[in-house]
Amino acid sequence: MYSIILAAGKGTRMGEMDRPKVCLEIEGVPVIVRAIETYARCGIEQHIVVVGDRADEVKATVRKRFPNAVFVHQPEPRGTGHAARCGASVLDASGYAGDVLVVVGDRILKEPMVGGLLDHFRTSGADLCVTVGAKEDTPDAGRIVEDESGHVLANLEVSDVTRAQLIGRWFERVRAGPLDRAAVRTEILRAFPTERKAQRALPKLWRLLDDHPTITRDDLTNCFSPDEASFRFEGPDGRVRRLTGEEIEATSRYVNLSVYCFRAEALRYALERLTSANAQGEEYLTDAIGILVSAHTPAGQPRFRVVAYRIAQPTDALAFNTPEELEAIREHYRHHRSLA
Repeated sequence: MYSIILAAGKGTRMGEMDRPKVCLEIEGVPVIVRAIETYARCGIEQHIVVVGDRADEVKATVRKRFPNAVFVHQPEPRGTGHAARCGASVLDASGYAGDVLVVVGDRILKEPMVGGLLDHFRTSGADLCVTVGAKEDTPDAGRIVEDESGHVLANLEVSDVTRAQLIGRWFERVRAGPLDRAAVRTEILRAFPTERKAQRALPKLWRLLDDHPTITRDDLTNCFSPDEASFRFEGPDGRVRRLTGEEIEATSRYVNLSVYCFRAEALRYALERLTSANAQGEEYLTDAIGILVSAHTPAGQPRFRVVAYRIAQPTDALAFNTPEELEAIREHYRHHRSLA
């Protein structure tokens, strides 16, 4: 089994760092080295590391412990899906047809959790097993959308759900009259914390705010289709469902923790079909879930099986985006060691 470790990101929310984010240490061990050691103990011996920002430092850190790791460069930051495609090119070149663990490089995973994920993936006969946790434990992670029976349908990033919620609310409120420009701008910046992200998520409306004192229904219609307040999902049963952003946020129970087990065939199929049509303008690896769920054979049968693996407790799969979050993880490990 191979691992593809996505370690090309800049980690901008960490501020100024003396080393790449994945090379920061917990208990004296770089995060990415700690991760690969865990995967190796669980039987994964081949590791592909996708690098980008400060690539030489990441390579040097990994090679000290894993000299046989393979490195692939992501030439520009086009999203986790594009990064995974860069890593999978190594498998494509060799015609590999086995199983693949795909994970972001800053994940801190407990060994029993990784072992449980691999066992569930293999015993379930899945083509993709996605690791999930309770929404309240990781509120910023992508929402897992389920059908009425609890089967996974898709993942939606929080930014896309938020965008749909805003559009739905504006179309509802504009029935009573034009919307105040300042109020709309405030809502957007509350949802998307930088003007760059706001402009990327809502480009037409953002431009209108510069010279329109109010936003009318015609303005909204020129910027959005009313359908953009909802999402379309096709389940393995072939049934099509449409849910609004509000409905997704109200009903989602689990979030995506960005740790996946794929059959190589399913990974290739999904990566070939990723697009950047979303609020961030990037290729999301998370979209692989919906792509595989909705794929059917010519006879109308589900082509792939997608299942979820829920972690037992929040500390089984940790991640950090800020110095404070990293320090909380370090404190968790110090406390854990003191009890040992």
